[in-house]
Amino acid sequence: MEEALHLEGSELTYASNVFTAGYVISQLPTVLWAIFTFTSAAVKTVPQLYAMRFLVGLCEGAFFPCIIYPIASWYEKDERAKRVTLFYSTASLSHMFSGYLQAGVYQNLDGALGRAGWQWLFIVCGVISLPVGVIGYFFTPDFPDTTRTFYLTKDEAAYASRRLVEDGHKPLGVAAWGRKKLFRIVLSWQFCFFDIHVFQHPNGQPFMALWLTSEGESIERVNVLPRGQSAIGFVTQVAAGMLSDSPLLQGRRLEALIALQAGSVLACTILAVWDFPSEGLKYFAMYVAHMSSGVSGIYYSWLPDLMPDDHEMRGFRTAFSNVFSYANNIWWTNQLWKTAYAPRFHAAFVATAVMGVVLVLTAFLMHFLQGRDMLRFGRIRR
Repeated sequence: MEEALHLEGSELTYASNVFTAGYVISQLPTVLWAIFTFTSAAVKTVPQLYAMRFLVGLCEGAFFPCIIYPIASWYEKDERAKRVTLFYSTASLSHMFSGYLQAGVYQNLDGALGRAGWQWLFIVCGVISLPVGVIGYFFTPDFPDTTRTFYLTKDEAAYASRRLVEDGHKPLGVAAWGRKKLFRIVLSWQFCFFDIHVFQHPNGQPFMALWLTSEGESIERVNVLPRGQSAIGFVTQVAAGMLSDSPLLQGRRLEALIALQAGSVLACTILAVWDFPSEGLKYFAMYVAHMSSGVSGIYYSWLPDLMPDDHEMRGFRTAFSNVFSYANNIWWTNQLWKTAYAPRFHAAFVATAVMGVVLVLTAFLMHFLQGRDMLRFGRIRR
């Protein structure tokens, strides 16, 4: 490169510094994410709230694909699911923790320094978010082929790269971008079938909290009781990830997906019926419905095995899936999960149960197509 580009003097150093400058600037959305969270505590009108929520979402949007893509790029097939689901399960943990946080803030800070409890919640969330952004700058390792992190040696990074090649994955840059590549990605079966997992989880509304509110429960119980849903989601998805990577399944994802989705389909069917003599069955269904919160983690663990020959395609697919998920969540929520439909959400539970069945059928199809590709390209299923 030095000869081809006629690099002179310190120009190679400058090129490295330009990369570092861009990397530093790219961290600004994480810092702004925390700042806008702080600022949300000061809103006075509904339009101001809308503006702050938009800005928080704008800065937060890149976080998920920029974490999932590297995590899925460091581990072999029978190591990946437990790592991805562990990261994914932090969303369930945060929901569980936030309920206790909300209850604690409401009880102890409401009215302190002239601020309401909901304002203190934004302030506390900002205090948590800001150091996470700073820590992420120093500890995010990028990929084995490009890592510059301080806690890995060059030999360790090279070893990580070799492991992935031996596991059947092409390294970064082998399938470089070209004029036809985007069309090839869009027309691939991986692109067409992967995003069905967007619609299978009943997360359009905090339906248990809304039901408890309609039953006249206290604010503390409304904040605390639904945390059991997050606990169910956390335990089941981590267990599914470990099972998927275990010697029993050896990196297969289909069985773990079915197990998680079956519980949610059963629960949504019960909630669609709704009227039962015992409220215990309703509580059971509301908790078990969150088994499907771990399905996406298993899906993203599966993604590298569905397209092992194209590193960049996996990155594009991960980002597109995240965009597709949130974009479709807008109309899905507006059509089925309007607060006016609370607490029953009959149509939403019916649709979610149906889409859960569709997801299982699609997973079988993806499993078949993966096997076909392995035979076609000479890969051996481990």
